[in-house]
Amino acid sequence: MSSGTTLVGDGWHHGAQLIMGVTVTDLCEDFGWLSEFGPFYHVSCVSFVRSLTPVEALARLGAETDGIEEATFEELQERTMKCIDSDDRMRTGYVGALETDGWTVLIQLWAASIANENPLLRRLSQSTEVVSINRNVHASDFFVYAADGELVTWFDLLGPDARAGSDPDRFVDMMREVGLDPDLDPDLDLDEDLEDSDPGEFPRAFALARKITGFPFSQGMLDMRLLGAVISSR
Repeated sequence: MSSGTTLVGDGWHHGAQLIMGVTVTDLCEDFGWLSEFGPFYHVSCVSFVRSLTPVEALARLGAETDGIEEATFEELQERTMKCIDSDDRMRTGYVGALETDGWTVLIQLWAASIANENPLLRRLSQSTEVVSINRNVHASDFFVYAADGELVTWFDLLGPDARAGSDPDRFVDMMREVGLDPDLDPDLDLDEDLEDSDPGEFPRAFALARKITGFPFSQGMLDMRLLGAVISSR
């Protein structure tokens, strides 16, 4: 069967179903938690930076070296709220960072300056590459890939056909494999039960990030000690 086909066959609801090369079961098991976990589901930005340590990545974002401190995920949330309540909330933010498999994962909660601020993205991606997934207060999600200081690919998860960047088609094949196919008919009438089981575009963005980085962003990572710091978008 073609990997570009949505399969809804006899007894489909009893097993994993293939949608554009990835099963709904796999998406739900690996990334479904992101659609249920408030700190990420409402407003967040998760970025993956290759070959930089957490300290190096935070420094590129404007963090002062002596301001970088260890933090649990709970402390990351608390310190983020303090930044939001400060007078500089429009120009600063708090970012947590952890390192795994040759990449640094940067976590912003209730903010998305890394994905939204071109100067930050350019600095962060110099001589390396950055994958960034943003979700804002209007539940509008977008995916960004930058390399060597240049925006390579950008698209809204609800409209992956309208991509921008210097090489907007870089990941088209991977997008299809995780169900973000720009050729899919958005009005396709799938079985109602299948629609209910579909985790949606937000987890699919993290499935695409996994294909690029080689590892999944898992809930277990939140149990790791992070490094955190205030960054500046100036």
